[in-house]
Amino acid sequence: WYQRRVREAVVSTQSTVDGCVQATTYDEFLYQEMLTYLPLCSVLKPKKVLVVGGGDGGIVRELLKDTRVEDITLVDIDEQVIKVCREHIPSMGKYLEDEKVSVVVGDAQEYIKSCNDKFDVVILDVTDYAICSEEDHQLLGKDFYTQLKEIINDGGVVSYQAFSPYQNNDSLKIEIENMKAATKMICYGVVPVPSFPNGNIGILFGRIVKEGGKNYERLDVPAYKIPIVKAKDMGLRCYYEKYHVSCCTLPLEFSAWFEKLTGL
Repeated sequence: WYQRRVREAVVSTQSTVDGCVQATTYDEFLYQEMLTYLPLCSVLKPKKVLVVGGGDGGIVRELLKDTRVEDITLVDIDEQVIKVCREHIPSMGKYLEDEKVSVVVGDAQEYIKSCNDKFDVVILDVTDYAICSEEDHQLLGKDFYTQLKEIINDGGVVSYQAFSPYQNNDSLKIEIENMKAATKMICYGVVPVPSFPNGNIGILFGRIVKEGGKNYERLDVPAYKIPIVKAKDMGLRCYYEKYHVSCCTLPLEFSAWFEKLTGL
């Protein structure tokens, strides 16, 4: 069954960067929804959202399903990705045209340094450590997260498409340490994505708590609950409140490793 489903995914429309699959129309909704709604439902009023990367438009599409979101800014350095997906994958790319969305073509680090806005949620839809370049390592380093913290409201959440827990724990450890430079609490969820190398992907997300900020609930339980009936009405195909909890319930051995590393 699994091999058959992967073959079906291969014949769907795909976007690739340097030969690496970024999305297929067969199963992209799985990680797009979870990368979006794990952080989004960890915040009660996510009015302003920043998306770093995500030029295919998939994350923006998911954000637009939630009426709590009023303003979306997407920053992607690769204009070609935006153009290609608008033309060839309209199921994602067309949502970049929505009036709630501002698209900035440029370097995310430079944008964050000069940004005067404050965001409730930041979604990092960028290349993971398993296939990224040295420049990408620098992009997601501790300095990046420290700068990012300055433009996120107290209680806001940042999410990152990390990689499978069965792929490279050393790289995941680096990413956790980087995110800890800015966040007070961190959570990790695992989502099945058949077209990805290990058949799944990890979502790392953490909460920003400013000095003197409130006490916030844990991240593995949603603060804003979307029951299954409402999820269907919103057009969601994967995320709902119970799956938020279950995808963050990790295998025993990995859970012990994660808890020791994060101190949570």
